[in-house]
Amino acid sequence: MNFAWARALIDELVRCGVREAVVCPGSRSGPLALACAEALPVHTVVDERSAAFFALGAAKATGRPALVLATSGSAGAHFYPAVLEAEAAGVPLIVLTADRPPELHGWGAPQTMDQQHLFGRHVRFFADVGLPEADSLRHLRAIAARAVEMAADGPVHLNAPFREPLAPEGERAPEVSHAPEHSAAARILRVRGVPDVRPVARELSARARGVIICGLRDAPQDDLGPAVEELARILGYPVIADGASQQHFVKHADLILRGDRWANFLAPEAVVRIGGGLSSKILQAYADSAPYSVVLHERGEPMDASHRAAAILQGHAPAICRAISAVARPGEGPLRAAFAEAERRAREALERAFSDAPWGEPLVAREAALAVPAGGILFVASSMPVRDLDAFAPEPRAGVRVLANRGLNGIDGAISTAAGAAAATQRPTLALVGDLALLHDLSGLVAAARLRIPLCVLAVNNDGGGIFHFLPIAQHPERFEELFATPHGLDLSGAAQLCGADFARCTDAASLRAALGEMRGLKLIEARTDRARNVEQHRALQAAVISALGDPP
Repeated sequence: MNFAWARALIDELVRCGVREAVVCPGSRSGPLALACAEALPVHTVVDERSAAFFALGAAKATGRPALVLATSGSAGAHFYPAVLEAEAAGVPLIVLTADRPPELHGWGAPQTMDQQHLFGRHVRFFADVGLPEADSLRHLRAIAARAVEMAADGPVHLNAPFREPLAPEGERAPEVSHAPEHSAAARILRVRGVPDVRPVARELSARARGVIICGLRDAPQDDLGPAVEELARILGYPVIADGASQQHFVKHADLILRGDRWANFLAPEAVVRIGGGLSSKILQAYADSAPYSVVLHERGEPMDASHRAAAILQGHAPAICRAISAVARPGEGPLRAAFAEAERRAREALERAFSDAPWGEPLVAREAALAVPAGGILFVASSMPVRDLDAFAPEPRAGVRVLANRGLNGIDGAISTAAGAAAATQRPTLALVGDLALLHDLSGLVAAARLRIPLCVLAVNNDGGGIFHFLPIAQHPERFEELFATPHGLDLSGAAQLCGADFARCTDAASLRAALGEMRGLKLIEARTDRARNVEQHRALQAAVISALGDPP
């Protein structure tokens, strides 16, 4: 009965849209693991923390709910970091924990702890599915269907207790019916209507000096680009795109807005925010400066930390854009031409600067963006890599998706997330990470090796936390290295040797391009850079762009 129960649960999850399962080895979870192997592509990952980020990456890349399974006891607690990221970013992650039966709780039984509401308020939905009983299969399926429906907004947690025996023994396991009447709950439809946008359209139409800003958006490619472009055309607004927004409009706003003359000239009257967070603090401050702003909110948390938005419109962003376009009054905003001219000047300035730029982290980020083949995935870690990509990188090739864990902006799970995205999509994938992000998630490299996932990891090794050199704490050198920069002094080639990955160490642009030109199998590329010199290089590039921008027209 344990196996029949597990098969019914997994069957219903698959009916409702789950297409990937990440399984951590364990005994109590055995029935569920066997059921997953019957119904789904299964990726077995030894480390639970890495497994959860692997599933997160699969869900990010496909837009479909991904399942991660652990046995009873402390195993599920290692899912917590990925659950928190999924909550903040609204990623459809389904956490399934096996459990001991009620009679073993509270009496010192091994590998037994209270797993009820293990993740507290950080999941959208929690249910204990109860012990396996033949008369409760319909209820079990209803719970599974509701979990998938709720996962549209973020992570959910199902807890499944089992009594021994855990593996099928003796008699043949009961057949699990696939008749439609056993899956009535699977026909739940998530309908999100378009809110009344007429008041917002009137306000935007009355403000010619407006901009549309697209932040991080992990959703698979849909019609947001054309919908945003149409809205921008109607309103006469320029579109500014974060490096991880999946959109291709003004890309160098961070550099353009650093100069006072252009920042004042481009001051907005209205801002339309679409997608998640922004990598650039400069752009975030610019968005917050508008006297009128609108947030289009799809999932995760609304992007309004300053509480300045006049309206938060929840729903499918492309549909909302089209609805506003249908009722807005056509206009010719002056910022559209101004931003286009500034972007042209900034792009030309960067082309000149990088033609003879010294080796460093901005150059590494630029080469990474250019190296991903058409249709591939570029996963970029938090801290400096995502900022450098946003500020200095050109447009990736057609169809390249840029993914990042920016819900909480942490460096945890970067390699595992990239590996999950690669496994779920079968697309060529490059992960641009810092050395600390790599060391934080070495188990992700191990998982990629075990599962034979083709993945190229480009690790910027500046021997510590380079971002801290940009912060005021860098002015206090007496404790800076010990407490903040935290140099490790490690040879990263050992990580490649451990996992049987190809390894290349690069110290100039030519060797990096050669290494990136051979992205086959599992590969670790180390780009050695200097933390202190990195600050100088960033400031020199910023100054070059500001100088090239000159005066506004």
